[in-house]
Amino acid sequence: MQLLILILKDIDKVEELLKQLAEQGIKGSTILDGHGMGEALADMDDMPMFGALRTLMATNHKQPSKVLLMVVKEEQLALISKIIKQVIGDLSKPNTGIMLSLPVQHCEGLVDDTCK
Repeated sequence: MQLLILILKDIDKVEELLKQLAEQGIKGSTILDGHGMGEALADMDDMPMFGALRTLMATNHKQPSKVLLMVVKEEQLALISKIIKQVIGDLSKPNTGIMLSLPVQHCEGLVDDTCK
């Protein structure tokens, strides 16, 4: 099993991505709201930054993101990756997104047989 993590900058594409995944039988994603480090730093009052730099960071980094978490079978990774790239586009382009997977050593509580 793998934990697939997708940090998606273009939040308008989430619905289409979920539809495409569901059509291929891939279900069970948790979706979280996110924001980047630049935005967090710009919002810190005690961060020693020059006023103009703080203003620049605050206006340029107010871009929400979505974080999708999916526990999937290893053999599903290639299909999921393909679907993500079809919907989202080239992840190597700036401000597109980040996709990664991590091995899952233990899993309980999923409705389907993914944890087996």
